[in-house]
Amino acid sequence: MIIKPTILVVDDTPANLQLMSGLLQDDYKVKAATSGEKALKIAFTDPQPDLILLDIMMPEMDGYEVCKRLKADEKTNQIPIIFLTAKAETQDEALGLSLGAVDYITKPVSPPIAIARIKTHIELYRQKRELIESQRLLAEEINEAAIYIRSLLPLPLEGKVNTSWQHIPCSSLGGDALGHHWIDEDHLGIYLVDVCGHGVGAAILCISAINAIRSQSLTDTNFKSPASVLKGLNEAFPMEEQNNKYFTIWYGVYKKKNHELIFSSAGHPHAILFTGNDLNNKTLQTLSSGGLAIGMMPDIIFNESTVPLNNFNKLYVFSDGVYEITQKDGNEMNLDDYTQLMKEHFSNLGLLESEKVLEKIKSLKNEIGPFDDDFSLVELIINAT
Repeated sequence: MIIKPTILVVDDTPANLQLMSGLLQDDYKVKAATSGEKALKIAFTDPQPDLILLDIMMPEMDGYEVCKRLKADEKTNQIPIIFLTAKAETQDEALGLSLGAVDYITKPVSPPIAIARIKTHIELYRQKRELIESQRLLAEEINEAAIYIRSLLPLPLEGKVNTSWQHIPCSSLGGDALGHHWIDEDHLGIYLVDVCGHGVGAAILCISAINAIRSQSLTDTNFKSPASVLKGLNEAFPMEEQNNKYFTIWYGVYKKKNHELIFSSAGHPHAILFTGNDLNNKTLQTLSSGGLAIGMMPDIIFNESTVPLNNFNKLYVFSDGVYEITQKDGNEMNLDDYTQLMKEHFSNLGLLESEKVLEKIKSLKNEIGPFDDDFSLVELIINAT
C-alpha cells in the first residue's frame, strides 16, 4: 500500500483552498486551515504534514509569524514550508527564505510549476528524513559497540596485585582495548591492543583480538607464553583479511610462583616498570621486544623476555595516544619525554596513579578537548607479599 504524502494548505480564502485541494488531491492527502492558529494545531498533531503551503496575507496571524513558530519548535522545524502569495517583491521573498521557507509559489498559481516545485520539496524532505533516520540508527549501533567495548575492560584487582586503568576513546568508537585476567592460579595475563585507525572497522578488529585473548581461542597457542600469543594473533588476523588494518600489542604474563614477568610486544610502545626492594629505592626499566605489528607480515618470529621482580613493583602499559600530544609550548611529546615524566611524577610503588597520569597529560595539552588518539593506560602494582 502506497501512503500518499500529506500537504497542509493554509489560506484564509476558501476559494483558494478549494483550488489547491483540487490540484493536489490525486497525488497527496490534503489538509486545510483557514487561519494561522488552525495551521499550527494541525502541524503539531500526528501524523504531521510532509509539506506546508502557507499564505502570507492572513488576518490575526500572518504567514511569516506562522513560519517563525513552526521553525522555533523542534517538532516542526524540519517540515518544508512553501509560501503561497500574491506578493512577488524581492524583499518579501528574501524575508520568507530568511525565516526558513524553502520556496515561493506566486498567485495566480501555474499548476505545472506548482506541482513540480511541490514534488521536488516532498522528495527532498523524504530523503532528508531517511538520512536522519539512518544516522540515528548508526549512532545507536556505534553507541552499543562502545558500550560493549567498555564491558570488555577488566574489573580492578586487589590484594597482592592491584590494578587501575584509564580508557578514553578519542571518538565515539576507538580502536584500543586493554585487559588483565588470571589464566590460572599462578599466571596473570596483561595486555593492551591498539588498532590502526578508529571507527567501526578498528573497533571490530579490536573486539575480535581482545576476545581471542580472553577466551584463549587461538589455535595452537600457549597463553602463558607471550611470544606464542603474538604468533597466534598474527596468524589469525592477517591485515589483508582485515581491510588492511593491523594492530600493535604489548602482552605480558606475571608468574606468581617465580615472582617474575614475561613479556613480548609487536610494534607497541615499551611498557614502564618501576621496581625495588623497598618503597623508596627503585629503578626504572623499559620493557619492549620490538617486532612488527600484528597482521603486517606472515611468519614473524616474536621474542619474549623475562624480568625478575623485586619486593615492590609498578607496571604501566599504554598506547601511543597517551603521550602523542602537542604541548602548550608547541612541542610534540614523544615516548622518551613521557617516560621521563612518569619517572619524575608517577613512580610511587605503593599508590595507584593512573587517574593522576590522565589529568597530568590533559593539563599539558595545548588545547582543551578530546585527545587526537585513544588514551589507554593500565597500571599494576605487584608486591612480593
